[in-house]
Amino acid sequence: LTQTLAGTSGTALDQAVGTWIRGFVSKEPAWETFVERRRRTLKISEQLEQYKYVQRVFDRYVGTTTPADLEGAGSVTITKARPSLPYSLRVLRAFNLPVSWGDECTETLVLTTLYGPGGTRCDDARVRDMMDAEAPVTTTIHARRFLTLLREIHGQWTI
Repeated sequence: LTQTLAGTSGTALDQAVGTWIRGFVSKEPAWETFVERRRRTLKISEQLEQYKYVQRVFDRYVGTTTPADLEGAGSVTITKARPSLPYSLRVLRAFNLPVSWGDECTETLVLTTLYGPGGTRCDDARVRDMMDAEAPVTTTIHARRFLTLLREIHGQWTI
């Protein structure tokens, strides 16, 4: 029997499931790297590793069900945030990340696969250069500039 949101606020339910997931991922070696990197300014190549780690956690938990005896979230199936997206709000809660981070993560990984090193459409030198450049201000601003570049390149390919 899959639990519905009846009687439980989405935020409380999402938080309970996120806390349950965090209990597992926080014991992984990659978690320590993720947390340490969140504390400093990253190159895009390092931010891509952050995105890939969170994406692996999405892949691992989306479609699974919490234990029946999990307080506040027993027998909850972990679903995607939206059917068209590969991430889960509940998994993002485990990382204490906003939905916008999940959107940017997914889009950046897809577009980097197309236009980054060894890209399936092209290997754009501007993408490679930006991946290894030091962040001029913050990781967030740098990552958004990178995504803007990827979108521009994608726009040129999809006209």
